[in-house]
Amino acid sequence: MDEDVLTTLKLLIIGESGVGKSSLLLRFTDDTFDPDQSATIGVDFKVKTISIDGNKAKLAIWVSPVLTVVSGSLI
Repeated sequence: MDEDVLTTLKLLIIGESGVGKSSLLLRFTDDTFDPDQSATIGVDFKVKTISIDGNKAKLAIWVSPVLTVVSGSLI
């Protein structure tokens, strides 16, 4: 099945907490929406194969909150 895939594209979605990154990911990959979605702790990850003009590409999508650096420490 993967032999039909032309390439794998890696996508990282980052942003402030609570803005809807994981909701966007779930809507795109699973066509679902949960209005009670809790904040992601760590990293969320999904894979979706798409077809454009008959060419298949695999999207590897990561979602991560923004990490803030204060005095050399990650928060």
